[in-house]
Amino acid sequence: MTATHGVREQIGEAIGGWWAPMIATVARLRHARMFHPDGIVCRGRLEVVVGTRYEALARRLGPQVLARLSGALFRGERRLPDVLGIALRFSAGNEPTAIATTGDQDLLFATIRSPLAMLTAPFTTRTHDFLANPYYAVSPFAIAGDERVELRLTPIDPPVFDGARADRLRAAVEIGHAKLALELRPVHGADWFHVATVALERDVTAEIDQDALEFDPFQTGAGIVPVGVIHAIRRAAYRASQLGRGGDRAQWSVRTSATSASLASNTK
Repeated sequence: MTATHGVREQIGEAIGGWWAPMIATVARLRHARMFHPDGIVCRGRLEVVVGTRYEALARRLGPQVLARLSGALFRGERRLPDVLGIALRFSAGNEPTAIATTGDQDLLFATIRSPLAMLTAPFTTRTHDFLANPYYAVSPFAIAGDERVELRLTPIDPPVFDGARADRLRAAVEIGHAKLALELRPVHGADWFHVATVALERDVTAEIDQDALEFDPFQTGAGIVPVGVIHAIRRAAYRASQLGRGGDRAQWSVRTSATSASLASNTK
């Protein structure tokens, strides 16, 4: 399934293209992603809920998942306003790896309920505990039949631990209680459908090269395709972040400028 490319997507790509040089500069200076520079990486499984109208879609994601849980602005943990994120990579075949393969599906969530809440989200996020917040995909997706849906993750009966955020999560994983409901609802719909459960089973942070780990919202092997302005902005923004973190500086400068110009021209 290919991404929709209407007027909204063209506007978003142009905005992302204009921001790309700045994003690449920040990524280069901090030697990491502009947002979500590092995090805790876990492997887990997807447990499909039987009988929902979206059961077939959930099964296409595959049984295995790689997850990164992170703060958006800071490395490690600081008791400052921030947004938390969960990035998921699903694979229908072998265990998903740091580098996506054909058929993988990436889904990215943050403690931002909607684009209108981006500025207030750092002040409403419970930054002390990953499992104390719902996570939203922020903008809609197209699925089979061109239906538009929204996605979110909701922690299921999260345990209560003391200590740092990372220690709380690892303790929950250790006892098998780091679980989140993957929920879906039609755009403008009222009811959320619990379509699957993401169960985090093992902390593999030490085994994963975080510099190589890249999640891409346009990795759509299961046919869940991002649409709309916000997602389209991400296309150039993610590419700029990747370029800024590595490669020859001259090549980076030329490529980000070219990307900006090319994407901006799509709206003319």
